[in-house]
Amino acid sequence: MGVLANTVARESKRIEYMIKRYGEVKATLPKGTIAPKKLGNQTYYYLKYRDGDRIVSDYIHKEDLEELTEKIEHRKHVELMIKSLKEELSTARKLLKGK
Repeated sequence: MGVLANTVARESKRIEYMIKRYGEVKATLPKGTIAPKKLGNQTYYYLKYRDGDRIVSDYIHKEDLEELTEKIEHRKHVELMIKSLKEELSTARKLLKGK
């Protein structure tokens, strides 16, 4: 196996490891989106997510809103990283197969 193939193989292993680690982080973060609902003068916030076939709406207390928003944004970032890494892994595997 040549130097390039060795490098691509090592990179594939690194990518697989990173996908696994990001998956572990993703599992700890809340899923769903924050949906505001205005009733009269007040705005209430709900975390909406899918549980099987059901869509669940959980009320969010105002003091928890900022932290939950940050966690959901972090989850979106992690999901994008996983998607990008999977694309890189697919490319690396194609390169290895061609050799």
